[in-house]
Amino acid sequence: MKNKFICALLTTVMVLSFAACGSQGNGAATSVESTVASESQVTESNTEATTETASTESTSTAEGAYEDNFAVPTEDATSFAKKIQDAVAAEDLDALADLVNYPVYVALGDGSVIETREDLIALGADKIFTPELKDSMANADLSELSPSMAGFTLYSTGDGPNITFNVQNGVLGISGINY
Repeated sequence: MKNKFICALLTTVMVLSFAACGSQGNGAATSVESTVASESQVTESNTEATTETASTESTSTAEGAYEDNFAVPTEDATSFAKKIQDAVAAEDLDALADLVNYPVYVALGDGSVIETREDLIALGADKIFTPELKDSMANADLSELSPSMAGFTLYSTGDGPNITFNVQNGVLGISGINY
């Protein structure tokens, strides 16, 4: 968006420069200047509309660019948590892997950071979908989700397994699977 605005501004300045160089009191320069002025108004109008649309999108869709965890609407966080619950209930490792923002921390054994989707899939569904994790996700209260600096934590008991998700690069994604 900034790039479009800068490009439009530079184009306007360049056209005005050319118009000023060629103006020697004839009507052509006046015509160019009025054309540039009307193009500038259209560009400003389009920029305002684009800014308004981007602002609305960033707070209204899980696919949009969120500033941080606190900018995520409750319904978007709840919807994302429901996707996690569904993937865990179905033991669908592909679906779960699609919800992850890599790298992701997985607390198996001593815990490790998984760098890629392929590495997560290679761990295997039997290691990821433990009975305790499945139970915790199935009984998690989605109405209890609240943002923090770390993100949102989906769990059913204080010391049971949980899945943390947060905003990374403007998008919601799983950042930790804790057992």
